Amino acid sequence: MSTAVAAEGIEPSSPSNYWWLLAIIGALTVIVGFVALIYPGPTLLVVGLLFGIWLVVWGGFAIYRGIAEGGGTAIRVISVIIGVLGVLAGLVLIMRPGQSVVTVVLVIGIWWIITGILEFIQGVAVKEYRWTNIILGLIGAIAGLIILAYPGIGLVTLVFIVGFTLIFRGTLEVILAFQLRKLGQEA
Repeated sequence: MSTAVAAEGIEPSSPSNYWWLLAIIGALTVIVGFVALIYPGPTLLVVGLLFGIWLVVWGGFAIYRGIAEGGGTAIRVISVIIGVLGVLAGLVLIMRPGQSVVTVVLVIGIWWIITGILEFIQGVAVKEYRWTNIILGLIGAIAGLIILAYPGIGLVTLVFIVGFTLIFRGTLEVILAFQLRKLGQEA
């Protein structure tokens, strides 16, 4: 354990040690959401690649968080599963970005439903950040259900749904990051 960490009384694997990473991921999430809203008319290739890259980065962070974060084994496993699903969904979009709107809709819809349910379960099971996880889980599951309920959804509509959801989610992630930072400073 480093002396700086020991002096602050913070565990090396404490989530407050990587608050800045969550803030960066949250900010990138907001940026991707705004880009999607500002440029709703790009080709499906660009939309698929943009969301695919975001999902791979976000999924990688979720895997890291599951491995590095303290806490119960079940919560860590859920975080890793969410991350793996994100990376896999992102890779599908990166490898097949121009296939069709239906492919993008199915991948994003299924991913959001599954991760939304897992985040909701995490919120119910763990006291820390309960409401943040419950809200993120509900938002993800609802967005996924809306997208899957209307598979013939137009690209522009899909981009708006995803864009607004990413902005909201990224904002919550940035808020959570600064809450983690504050907790780390108080510890």
